[in-house]
Amino acid sequence: MNNFLQVNNIQLIYQTPTEETMAVKDVNFNVEEGQFVSIVGPSGCGKSTLLSCIASLTTQQKGSILLQGKDISTQRNDIGYMLQSDNLMPWRSIYKNVLLGLEIRNQLTSENIEYVNSLLKKYDLWQFKDSFPSRLSGGMRQRVALIRTLAIKPKILLLDEAFSALDYQTRVNVSCDVFSILRKENKTLLMVTHDIPEAIAMSDKVIVLSSRPSVVKKEINIDLSEVDPVKRRNHPAFQGYFNTIWKELS
Repeated sequence: MNNFLQVNNIQLIYQTPTEETMAVKDVNFNVEEGQFVSIVGPSGCGKSTLLSCIASLTTQQKGSILLQGKDISTQRNDIGYMLQSDNLMPWRSIYKNVLLGLEIRNQLTSENIEYVNSLLKKYDLWQFKDSFPSRLSGGMRQRVALIRTLAIKPKILLLDEAFSALDYQTRVNVSCDVFSILRKENKTLLMVTHDIPEAIAMSDKVIVLSSRPSVVKKEINIDLSEVDPVKRRNHPAFQGYFNTIWKELS
């Protein structure tokens, strides 16, 4: 097994002037290189908090998070992070939005710009490069946000409820787009979602967290012959996976 990402005994406590609250108690799991993993759990159990620790935006009080055997906090440039909102700047063109991460990192090299151009062309956004975000649909905006994230060539992508602001049909279509793009680009994905069908359709493994303070209740390997996320939803084994995850959450 290739333990590309290792989350070891993570614990996180929130402190207020009057009390402390343990959000994450003792979380352990591994993600292999190229694997797509979803994290599901009850509302308020600490899913986003855990992802924030992995992104090095929050520091845990206990445990370690390793990417390819090294502390992940020393490898922030290797992490891509997508949130619910696409966070596109309305006054910048699509092209300038996609280049923003490289611009901030002072990495606007000819090689990186050519890579961005190839992504925009490959994923049908090149014709919109001079448009502004307000001219694009919600689904297209999320695709732009994904290309912006891929432009920095991250080793792992973290998605935090990245599709939840979209209507159902758009959500399914965009999740299929993201699935296809990340597979083609050979990326590793760790995704937080409250949508069980989405988790099954997009993942090689689903991690179920308990209620707060969260621990890993179960890891469920998803073994479906269909690769396409929409076709997966119609697979005979799909309902069985759903029932297993639902039982753990109930």
